[in-house]
Amino acid sequence: MTTLNYAALSEKLTAGAIEFVGNNQLKLNLSLITESGSNLTLETSCVKGIVKLLQALSALTDQVNEARIIANLPPIEFVSQQLTGTPEAPEYQFTVRVKIDTALFVDNLDDPTE
Repeated sequence: MTTLNYAALSEKLTAGAIEFVGNNQLKLNLSLITESGSNLTLETSCVKGIVKLLQALSALTDQVNEARIIANLPPIEFVSQQLTGTPEAPEYQFTVRVKIDTALFVDNLDDPTE
């Protein structure tokens, strides 16, 4: 069954956008994620990169829920995306929900697929 992991997320992004580089490190290649080529710098707006990541997480949540429905499991709530606004001024609205283990509070977030 599909889970919320970086391998599954990488399938929702441009090929090569997430890479394991060793030594317990993952690299998010925002140039690939945003398809901005060589123009990405520290001064570049982060809006497109964050939206692309949220869209991929929303798509992954949908994929997880499709598999859970087939397995007769309840759907999870993690990331959802909605197009809001008007035709003249459309907007994306994202919702991220993560349960917190109250015994350890914010340092221990619960993966809804586990």
